[in-house]
Amino acid sequence: MSDDANERGRNVFHWTVIEGNRFAVAGVLLGGIFVLLCALLAVNLFPSEPGEPLYLLFSAFLGGNLTLITVVIAINQLVFSRELGSPGDLEQRTRNAVEYRNEVQSVMDREVSPVMPGSFLLVLHENLGNRAQQLRETNTGGESDTLSAELDELIRALREDVRRVTQALDTPAADEQIFGAIAATLGTTQAEQLYELTRIETEYAEQLSEEQRELFESIREHLLHIDVARKYFRTVYITKELSFLSRTLLFVGLPAQFLTAATLAVYDLAAIEALPAAAIVGATLVAMIACFAPLAILASFVLRLSWVAQRNATVMPFAASEKDYTL
Repeated sequence: MSDDANERGRNVFHWTVIEGNRFAVAGVLLGGIFVLLCALLAVNLFPSEPGEPLYLLFSAFLGGNLTLITVVIAINQLVFSRELGSPGDLEQRTRNAVEYRNEVQSVMDREVSPVMPGSFLLVLHENLGNRAQQLRETNTGGESDTLSAELDELIRALREDVRRVTQALDTPAADEQIFGAIAATLGTTQAEQLYELTRIETEYAEQLSEEQRELFESIREHLLHIDVARKYFRTVYITKELSFLSRTLLFVGLPAQFLTAATLAVYDLAAIEALPAAAIVGATLVAMIACFAPLAILASFVLRLSWVAQRNATVMPFAASEKDYTL
């Protein structure tokens, strides 16, 4: 029973942070807030008529949401400023990207590499799986038992990563959306595999055949290309996600601010006291949900952005433990 509960918890966390549509996650957050407000109303802890506390609360939301929207848009503009440059800078960036693509294409088992992020990473991992299989075929047991066992363990880790990533990438959604390519590689451990390659190559230098050394070098190059591609796609994803977040906050925040301002404008009118209590409570609940809407949108996007940044913070060949970052 405990294992089932843990599995459900992981599924909920995975949907909330990674897989779920950001608008759906924001909707769930707002739904939870609405249920909480209704519970407070049921136990008479929520005001059923206009008063100074609610007036001050709506005033705070009006100023807070305005600051929130302004700060997020400013951050978005800061990110966009990195994409600007002189013709020489832009040309150099393009040439660097083309040079990297040509380097990757030289080690691929095809003449032309794909342009979509998902397909690009899929081909790289398929090639890595082929190299791991070739290395496995060279492990005939002629080496020492220790070397043979360590080669088997390295090959197993490589093939397991390749299997998990290719399974996640071999879908239309992963190919169409750049986040699909990033999510598929969040659990890969190129730094550890690169370390094992170097360690085995150093400790058993005299026992490795020339073919195995060549395969080691090819696997190392593939791991490097995969890590660079993942980091680049992460950069593109964050830029696109922040721009989409800014636009969404404007679409949601401006009507929410208008509704909050309108609520404040009518709260001091004497005519509002003549309205039925149910209408006042309903309007207050709607206004409260509108106040929380920009924050819910921001939270849903930042949850995924921060998770991607956390899981991609280190640069190969270095690695960082995740045990201190369990949330």
